[in-house]
Amino acid sequence: MKTRAVLLGVALCAVVCFVGVPLTLFAAEQPIDIKITTIQMKHQQCGVGIERLAKYINADPKLKDKVRVRTYPAAQLYTGNEEIQALMKGEIQMSYIIASPLDFVDPATQVIKLPYMYPNLDIGYKIMDGPIWKKLCARLETKNIGMLGVVSSGTVIVSNSKRPVRKVEDFKGLKLRSYGPMGASTIKGLGAMAVVTASEETYSALQQGVIDGAHTPATVFLARKYYDVQKYATNPGPMSATFVYLIANYPWWSKLPNDVRTGLQTAIDRLIKEQRAEIEVEDQKIFEQIAAKGVQVVTLTPAEQESWKKALQIVYQEFSAEIGPDVIKETQQEVERLTKTKK
Repeated sequence: MKTRAVLLGVALCAVVCFVGVPLTLFAAEQPIDIKITTIQMKHQQCGVGIERLAKYINADPKLKDKVRVRTYPAAQLYTGNEEIQALMKGEIQMSYIIASPLDFVDPATQVIKLPYMYPNLDIGYKIMDGPIWKKLCARLETKNIGMLGVVSSGTVIVSNSKRPVRKVEDFKGLKLRSYGPMGASTIKGLGAMAVVTASEETYSALQQGVIDGAHTPATVFLARKYYDVQKYATNPGPMSATFVYLIANYPWWSKLPNDVRTGLQTAIDRLIKEQRAEIEVEDQKIFEQIAAKGVQVVTLTPAEQESWKKALQIVYQEFSAEIGPDVIKETQQEVERLTKTKK
């Protein structure tokens, strides 16, 4: 009888001790699931980015047992517009997106894409790493989007199969494919006809003469082999900006344990720094590569860029109400300040 009493006492102690353990200890043993998506293919900028980010996270001994990362490139889960909605709802935790879907979430973010808004990419990055962009990002947080990093997709070119384009007058009569409302407005401002063509249909449209040319990132021109059906390309300098954004569901991100969030941000910062440097190097060689494919490349002089910029002031007027005149003015003033400081 005495033995049974002792055994019962031991069992009760064990139960009490077990119940006394905070449930959070057991929850902490479960890794945090992180789904990272992109609509781009594995070999494209965002596809490369999410795979590399997963590699960095998995290699961090402080994160290894705390998070479980799964990547979904090539629109495996969602299309572009679906993707950002899914992230805002918390169906996915992180995404590497092209800029255009964000334009509809908060049109003010388009300010950085206004034609010739900044004289070079270095100034562009300073704007996006500075107070103006941080204020815009705070607005996104109220819509469940946390901005984690920004990378350029490189110089945007104008190509066509008809003639070299150097002056604004050279655009007259050309039918050019562009991306997004601001890109279309830019093409119209220069005097050409903007044609809406799905990305996957652009090559065949160029080949069949449905359109004469395209307004597209130089990296895309090369990757999709537009040089096979385009004779001329113009490097207009910083006329049009293309960016990709690494974003997270903000409520999820803000509630992560501090050590996990710090570890993830360290991996993200490493990726963003590397990809910014890589696109800069790639941009320097891209026009040599295009020329090597038999395309005649025209590079605008500063005076010619100024002429294009003057013609494109109509885009500023068209998007002023949408972006906010105060946002445009503040950004222009900051660009001017940064440009003077650099000199």
